[in-house]
Amino acid sequence: MAFKRETSVNCIEIELAIMEMFDFRQNLIVPNVSNMMRLVAFETDMLVLTKSGYAHGFEIKVSKSDLKADFSKDHHAQFNVMKNGKTGLERFYSKFKYFSYAVPSELKEYALELIPDFCGLYVYDKPELPKQPKFYCARKPKKLFDYKWSDEKRYELARLGAMRIHSLKKASLWRMTRIKQLKNNLTKESNGKANS
Repeated sequence: MAFKRETSVNCIEIELAIMEMFDFRQNLIVPNVSNMMRLVAFETDMLVLTKSGYAHGFEIKVSKSDLKADFSKDHHAQFNVMKNGKTGLERFYSKFKYFSYAVPSELKEYALELIPDFCGLYVYDKPELPKQPKFYCARKPKKLFDYKWSDEKRYELARLGAMRIHSLKKASLWRMTRIKQLKNNLTKESNGKANS
């Protein structure tokens, strides 16, 4: 019996592809960087910080509606509005050297029509087995700003990464415990039926 791979793409698959492409052993890569810590001006799905201190931000979109909805957020809706003598590009993207979107292959053409021209586009292609998924750059991002992250900001980003790891491990432990409980309950039920 041949196994058929689920060809729909989820956010975690794209996150892992970004981490592998941008080498998580060499660079600081943190998911879900929000503006609450004042590291960036808006929530960024994945932030890659190079050893030299420059950031490449990523928005990950796995559906057409999700991609379209992104453009109602402030960093797009107020993009052309001058505020305190700064453009939207300066206000929202000043801490990024590069900014890109990452999408499944079926959204590639739609994304190319929609995303700003300064943004790069990375595509996750997930064919059926036995072929392996591919992650590639469909459009290179344009250089934005030469903002170099300070040691203090790097530390804050690393601390945020550690908090993300803690949350993931806690959730993983809960799932493992729950699966073990369910297995034990099934074993008890099947033993009870066998004895009756």
